[in-house]
Amino acid sequence: MKKLDSFSGRLTRTVVITVLVTMTIISVFVFLVASSGILVFSKAHYSDILEKANRDMALTMSKVEVAADNIIDELCWHLATPELVLSTMEYELNVNRHIHGCGIGFVADFYPSVGRWYEPYALNDGGKITLKIIGSETHDYFQSEWYTKGLASPGGVWSTPYLDEEGGETVLCTFSRCVVMEPEKEIAGVFGADLSISGLASLIQESLRKENEESIFYVPVRDDPKQRIYCFIIGPEGDYIAHPDQNRILKTNFYDFATGTDADRYRKLGDAMRAGESGDLSVVVDGIRSDVYYAPLLHSGWSMGVVVPTERLLTPAIAYGAIIIFLILLGILLVFLTCRRSIKKASTPLIQLAESAQEIATGKFDTSLPTIKHKDEIRLLRDSFDHMQSSLARYVDELKETTAQNASIERELSVARSIQMSMLPTTWPPFPDRNDLDIFGSVAPAKAVGGDLFDFRIRNEKLYFCIGDVSGKGVPAAMVMTVISSMFQTLSDSEDSPLRIMTAINASASARNENLMFVTLFVGSLDLSTGVLQYTNAGHNAPVVITDGKPSFLPVDANIPVGIMADWTYSQQETALSPGTALFLYTDGLTEATRSDGELFQEERVLTQLANLGENRSAECLVADMTAAVNRFIGDAEQSDDLTMLVLKWLGNRTQE
Repeated sequence: MKKLDSFSGRLTRTVVITVLVTMTIISVFVFLVASSGILVFSKAHYSDILEKANRDMALTMSKVEVAADNIIDELCWHLATPELVLSTMEYELNVNRHIHGCGIGFVADFYPSVGRWYEPYALNDGGKITLKIIGSETHDYFQSEWYTKGLASPGGVWSTPYLDEEGGETVLCTFSRCVVMEPEKEIAGVFGADLSISGLASLIQESLRKENEESIFYVPVRDDPKQRIYCFIIGPEGDYIAHPDQNRILKTNFYDFATGTDADRYRKLGDAMRAGESGDLSVVVDGIRSDVYYAPLLHSGWSMGVVVPTERLLTPAIAYGAIIIFLILLGILLVFLTCRRSIKKASTPLIQLAESAQEIATGKFDTSLPTIKHKDEIRLLRDSFDHMQSSLARYVDELKETTAQNASIERELSVARSIQMSMLPTTWPPFPDRNDLDIFGSVAPAKAVGGDLFDFRIRNEKLYFCIGDVSGKGVPAAMVMTVISSMFQTLSDSEDSPLRIMTAINASASARNENLMFVTLFVGSLDLSTGVLQYTNAGHNAPVVITDGKPSFLPVDANIPVGIMADWTYSQQETALSPGTALFLYTDGLTEATRSDGELFQEERVLTQLANLGENRSAECLVADMTAAVNRFIGDAEQSDDLTMLVLKWLGNRTQE
């Protein structure tokens, strides 16, 4: 008997062959597009790295220029005595640690008592300040480039790099400017602020450290010195100013390495960099085919280049292209297996059953199902559909009733949430006409409504504020929160002392506390003219004081929460804030945020996160960054408690605009 060519077999072959041809074409296209896109992205990424390194270098040099101007202004007050000049430079170098050293070369015989040459110099030797007098007949600074250029440049000028064996004891680049005495307008000498070339090299290489550990798109790279990314700097004549190979700095020229078949392109790269152009060029560097991204370095007349081995650019494109092809082939295999299995089980009764099911899906629950004579799996499926049909009809009726009830509850909770949120500050910035205060806060209830609160107001040039956490969550906590918030608003309109405000709230909350609910509360007042902070704590988390980017916990007395004992005697504390200091207040929903493995966020992570943010962050940024940190920490875990944060940043007593 001739073997039948089954319908399922023919259909499976047709589908798989069609999918195979289609997916092969798509695979090639996707591979080419993805590889090209990743390559373009990689080039843009390394161009951004060059731009960032350039900005970092320019910023460092700008900081030296600004510091030099400030030091010169200070020195002009102390030129009468040589000893005062030395002590002033020592003090200023302690303040400006980014400067390697500084000195002033006075004009000849400026101090007749010390002779023709007088060049006091202060060196930052690894944090230790060393003072020297280095001007002499053998060290004639009058002939030095930094002195001659600075003498002719009232606005200041950068010298070309040079080896200073007397003062900075290393390869330096000096920003020099003439020192003019007021009001005589006489030149006293030339001041120089030194920048260590090795320090510059370390700065730009540190910015590439992560790139050498892991390529973009998180593709691992081989630990091969020939595949490492590095930066270099050349001067106007092509001399190396910075390079990972220390033997090249000030000793060799960029053009010295123009060898081999790619020498012309190498020289073309050097010409473009010397001309102050920006761009990228593929060229052989030290025997390795690389892409070099280059741009002029601001303030200096130098040019910076980032060398990226071409293999580093191609690796992500090839890796991700291979992954795409593998996934597509895996998809083809799954399609084959699925089609083979599904088509074998296909039959006409199934089509009829599918049509009936479609009618039922539109809401026609009285649709008749096809009659199945055979007692097989299809008959069982038909009976299951029959049961589902009747069950679905009942379920829809019940669902309509339940949905109506839930909608009513949701509307009520929505109104409750709106009322609760309306009692909290919602306008940011709250005081747009003030330039001495930066405030931002947020509340994220764990349920539709919550028990956390914060509030603030300004009266008689004092900022009165509070933050609290009601025990429990949901509607009961929200009701208590509303009462506490209202009491604070009323009391802060008349009372000047946080202690009296806290005592009054505690007495009222304790007298009407049949449900034994308590509130941790922190109340404070900040004198906006002096920065004096008075506060009273009632069992609440200690706020964090951020001064100059360094966070620390505010000392608070251990008082019990309000609502427990009506006659409890609270204490008031006081401290003074310096301009720019921020006060970070929060509820335990932050420190007790829990991820899926049960670990808590805790106070240590709060301090670490605030320390990593650095200085000059706005109140809104501090809240946003901390919220993002908590969300990253808990991941997919459900929020377990209300999360409230309030940042008060005092900017100092300023004249209102």
